[in-house]
Amino acid sequence: MDRPRLDLEEPMFRDRPRRTVAAAVAAAASLGAVAFGLTSPHAASAAQEDTELRLTTVEKADTRTEYPKAGDHWVSYFDVHTTETGRDGKESAGRRVGDGSDRCDVVLARYEGVVTQCQRVLRTENGTLVLTSMTDRFGRGPHTGTAAVTGGTGAYAKARGEASLTQTDKQGSFRIRLRD
Repeated sequence: MDRPRLDLEEPMFRDRPRRTVAAAVAAAASLGAVAFGLTSPHAASAAQEDTELRLTTVEKADTRTEYPKAGDHWVSYFDVHTTETGRDGKESAGRRVGDGSDRCDVVLARYEGVVTQCQRVLRTENGTLVLTSMTDRFGRGPHTGTAAVTGGTGAYAKARGEASLTQTDKQGSFRIRLRD
């Protein structure tokens, strides 16, 4: 009996475009909701109650190496600011509202860049948010990704949701959607 050949030379994270997988999951979830009668006016109103936070981080210090290898890690410390949008549509750091840190582990290193798994803590005047993500950092930045909001304290004690992030060398932009 012939077994399918598994080609281990190709990285698994590049096998399928993420949008295709995300679209398939979303389609399956919506079909499941329709099949089980889970769509209701209450579910629609819950989606409208999502809260969006827009924060910008400015790095103050980090322990990142110039040429990271798989298994390496680093810690960064940064200030957290509100995000201001100028007339030209460019985002910048506004009023400082706290500080934060992240710890990133290199899970894959290649000549073109690295894949990192990071846990971030954003400490604001209203409480703390905890995010976790896995991000491809190939080529020159800015690098983009999605993080899960895994918890928090204070005003964010029951926080759940996701964040879109864009990172440059010394600055990060976060659009955090909290689900109530």
